[in-house]
Amino acid sequence: MFKVHLGDTHHNLTEHDFEHLAYRTDGFSGSDISVCVNDVLFEPVWKTKDASYFVETSNGIWVPCGSTQRRAVQVTLQELEAQGLASKILPPPISRTDFEKVLARQRPTVSKADLEVHNRFTKEFGEEG
Repeated sequence: MFKVHLGDTHHNLTEHDFEHLAYRTDGFSGSDISVCVNDVLFEPVWKTKDASYFVETSNGIWVPCGSTQRRAVQVTLQELEAQGLASKILPPPISRTDFEKVLARQRPTVSKADLEVHNRFTKEFGEEG
């Protein structure tokens, strides 16, 4: 099963999303998945940095949003920071869409042919060779 450690980073992925990601990363090495996760961890940061609309939550936290969201305010990250609200800005949670965006530009670094050679070697000589 595909399990990803996202640390303390908030996400809204379901078990179904993780299963889908396991399917999408078939053939990826552990290192490939690590690179993918590291790239995904930055997606909320880029969304926040590039946002031109934010919504203020009931507890005074500002979250990036789309222009059509109810109570959306047209303001940039830099403008909120200039107003002394930097500590009140919260990036959005990681979503399946964030993974899909990263996976659209990432490919496995190990070919299927290389995996077949490794599997044949392991069957013939065992894990330790």
